[in-house]
Amino acid sequence: MTLIDAHAHLVTDDPAYPFDPPGGTVSEAVRNDPMTAERLLAALREHGLSGAIAVQRAHVYGYDNSYVVDSAARYPDRLAAMCVLDARAPDAAERVRHWARRGAVAVRLTSPGGNQHGGTPGTEWFAGAEARRVWRQASELGLSMCLHIYRWNRDESLRALAAVTREFPGTPVVVDHIASVETDRAAPYPGADGLLALADRPQVLVKVTTLNFARIVTAGIKPSVVVEWLVSRFGAERVLWGSDVTQTPGAYADMVRMARESVSGLSDRDAALVLGGTSASLYRVGTP
Repeated sequence: MTLIDAHAHLVTDDPAYPFDPPGGTVSEAVRNDPMTAERLLAALREHGLSGAIAVQRAHVYGYDNSYVVDSAARYPDRLAAMCVLDARAPDAAERVRHWARRGAVAVRLTSPGGNQHGGTPGTEWFAGAEARRVWRQASELGLSMCLHIYRWNRDESLRALAAVTREFPGTPVVVDHIASVETDRAAPYPGADGLLALADRPQVLVKVTTLNFARIVTAGIKPSVVVEWLVSRFGAERVLWGSDVTQTPGAYADMVRMARESVSGLSDRDAALVLGGTSASLYRVGTP
């Protein structure tokens, strides 16, 4: 079985990649214990993974994606780079071209501010006129899109995403962290209606991460219950797993163990897709 981590945040203490946190500070935990590309690769080898998607840590580097693209360039058979952009910026479309030239395979968008108290209301961050130029560039360049949706903007964002997918039907889009659907509560899960309304859009994929698993386990629910639910609605070829390492606390070994346990109720085929096959097809990484 090919295992691929579809959501690994990288951080380095190399001064060639200076911190530029939007919030003004970087935690001591991140400063003192960075997850460098080399450290991640060692963890992948130790736990039997073939590759990972290096996701820009915007809380640390802002929109300078240099470290993830340089890391992927150094280890192209093991890593692929996902870059974060401000899709409302006047030069956002050019930034897509810039990072694609440097090897990025995916673009990730999130609401500036990133939480209920500081985030920007509305859906302009991914569905406005400026943002659609980003989608257009990504589509022309063959990049996939990724959306980080929070609970506080989940419902309106999922509604807006339907129209965007109709405009760009050939562009794969991954919704992170099960789109913040509240799978840590009893079914029917709050927010699930908006996500399931996208099940008939074949380019929409759903990522489940340790962030989801941690909440699910705390609520006394087995992660396998939620993964089976996702696969029953979207198909295993549209579900993928990522650790969210460095963002979600925990040892990498525990993240991988939990991921393996989460697919215990699936067929061998479906388990292989969720843990790596879907990511291998989408991001072209981790396979010979």
